[in-house]
Amino acid sequence: SPMSSRLFVARSRMPAPSEEVFAWHARPGALERLIPPWSRVEVVERTGGIEDGARVVLRVYAGPLPQRWVAVHRGLVPGRQFEDEQVEGPFASWRHTHRIEPDGAEALLEDRIEYALPGGWLGDLLGRAHAEASLRRIFAYRHAVTRGDLERHLHGGPMRALTIGITGAGGLVGSRLVPFLTAGGHRVRRFVRRAPRDAAEIGWEPAAGSLDPGALDGLDAVIHLSGESVAGGRWTAESKDRILRSRVDSTRLLAKSIARAVRPPRVRRPHRAAP
Repeated sequence: SPMSSRLFVARSRMPAPSEEVFAWHARPGALERLIPPWSRVEVVERTGGIEDGARVVLRVYAGPLPQRWVAVHRGLVPGRQFEDEQVEGPFASWRHTHRIEPDGAEALLEDRIEYALPGGWLGDLLGRAHAEASLRRIFAYRHAVTRGDLERHLHGGPMRALTIGITGAGGLVGSRLVPFLTAGGHRVRRFVRRAPRDAAEIGWEPAAGSLDPGALDGLDAVIHLSGESVAGGRWTAESKDRILRSRVDSTRLLAKSIARAVRPPRVRRPHRAAP
């Protein structure tokens, strides 16, 4: 009912021009950056970016069973505003308007959410305080991440977009690093242990010493995060040997391939082998 409709607004000043703040939100990786680690939300599917008609499907763990949340983007005003509206999900209704207004050399970011809880007036009565507290916590986190990312990417002035190769991109660190880089405007190419599906992937097999040096052409930097997990179980003599070899073999292969490349990356940052 109309009485159960609620409005939540969060506003923060961002240390960047409005066009940079908008561009950050429009790039791949921004959504992943904005999902709080405690919220147990997964991006399942995405079609498009933030343009009208673009669609995102989330899996939300808000109880014993996961819920599906489907949102469609509408109301795009380039450089200023975009909206996402729930078409399927846990709320009775949800419309989120992102607004970015110029304010001198900085920008004002406003998140405006019109929502209604399920269950009518009773659901609103029982869940209103929890929903408002959750939104305050979530958007305090989102605005802090946005501010921090913009400060890092724009430190010292506009930064040239780089093409960065990352090993271990799906690991604990890599899965957080990739969205940070892509939302900042960089292009990421992942090293994968299978046939590459597209130009965003580089095939390699450290155990077999297989990596085409030509695949490194065009990379500005390489970040090496690959290696067997140190949290995969008890550290037996065999598991410690695998952990060590996975790091030594992959680092050796990467270093040799970079040395043989016609146009090697200008930045190389391999991790240290585990002791």
